[in-house]
Order: sequence, then structure tokens, then C-alpha cells
Amino acid sequence: MTPQEIRNLRLKNDYLQMVNIRGDIISWKAVRGIPPYVEEYELTVNVKGVIGKGPKYRVSHKINVVIPSNYPNAAPDINMVSKPFIYHPNWYTGGKWCFGTWFMSEGLGEHIIRMVRTIQYDLDITNENSPANRDANEWFLSHRKKRIFPCDNKTLPDPTKKRMTINTPVKKKFDIK
Repeated sequence: MTPQEIRNLRLKNDYLQMVNIRGDIISWKAVRGIPPYVEEYELTVNVKGVIGKGPKYRVSHKINVVIPSNYPNAAPDINMVSKPFIYHPNWYTGGKWCFGTWFMSEGLGEHIIRMVRTIQYDLDITNENSPANRDANEWFLSHRKKRIFPCDNKTLPDPTKKRMTINTPVKKKFDIK
């Protein structure tokens, strides 16, 4: 396979994961590319996240996801569009998500779910040892034992599982001829 064929196969598989996570919590639209070969997404994420000390919260976030030309060798570029940006140790002050380590085996939907877990302040994946935002990290460490984390407990969708839909046929009471 050529590098472009490999990339297209990956984009197609990632699109399927994105379809699987679409719902009330995560909605999205393709901004660039033709499905299933989408190269940029605009997400709306409906989870409670911290946007400032206090803590101050927001429950809906617009996020831009750009797939780089050398993907999957390079990670997607994920940036918060909503302002103020997320106040979290693993988000830069300019709104870019610091994902830590990029694993090529991690599908885009799985990557997005990991990012959403940081918005929720999931303690299992918040990395205070390598902060992108030192001020948020200090605040987090000083508030860690106050039982405010995670700030949202919504169960996130599984990108690897297709969501079930039930289609019931419409019963007609009469036919018009």
C-alpha cells in the first residue's frame, strides 16, 4: 500500500469511530474532507469542565480537530475554540490540548474520548507530572483532595462499538389512492 492508501484507510476507520461517538455528549460536523475521508472536524462536547479558578465551569465546549498531512505518523491537532479555554494541567493556556504520548494504534474516536476525559478532570488520566499549564496544575494540586474532581461523571461513548438504533416501521391506517 502507498502512504496515501494507508492514510485513507485510517481516515475511513477513524470516521467510523467518530460516527460511534456522535450523540448527546459529543456532536460534530466535518469541516474539511468528504466522509469518510474527513481531515477536519468541529466538535461540540457537552460535559462540565473547569474554565477558571473557583472553580468556574462551562458545560459545552467547541473544539477543532485537524488531521495533519502526515497522519497517522503524527497526532491530530486539537484546539479549544470556546473561550475562556479549559483550565487544566494538560491544556495549554492558548487552548491546545497536550495529549502526552501519541500512539498510532489509538483511533481518532479513542483519542477524542481521552481528550474529553481531561475536560471532565478524570483523575485517572490527569498528568500533573508534565503540565502544559503550570498555574492550572498548581490549582489542581491544591484542590485535589476537595472532592471536586472529576467535575463531570457522564459515561462517555465507546468509539469501538456501534450504537444500536431501532427502526420501527410506520403503520398506515389507510392507503390513499
